[in-house]
Amino acid sequence: MAKTQWQKDPNHGFIWNCIDHLATWCDGREKHAVNRKTYLRLCILGIFGAHQFYAKRPILGVLYLATCWSGFSIAMTLVDAIIAVPMKPDENGLILL
Repeated sequence: MAKTQWQKDPNHGFIWNCIDHLATWCDGREKHAVNRKTYLRLCILGIFGAHQFYAKRPILGVLYLATCWSGFSIAMTLVDAIIAVPMKPDENGLILL
């Protein structure tokens, strides 16, 4: 997958450039194959970000861990599980996240 360098637009402000960078970041990131059953089992510990560390997303894992006292990590873990459940695994039981 070819990575493209994000370019800051001088005609827009700081907030708009940040939003644009975050919107295009997902397109260029590398997807990792994870075992679907293990990922969904780790969603039980999702309040602590265990499934994010397993999926090789340490920044999100730390974010979930830092916000485990609030409902943010619980809500986002439900979203992650809802995204992973309908994905069809390959012959080895792996899904791309």
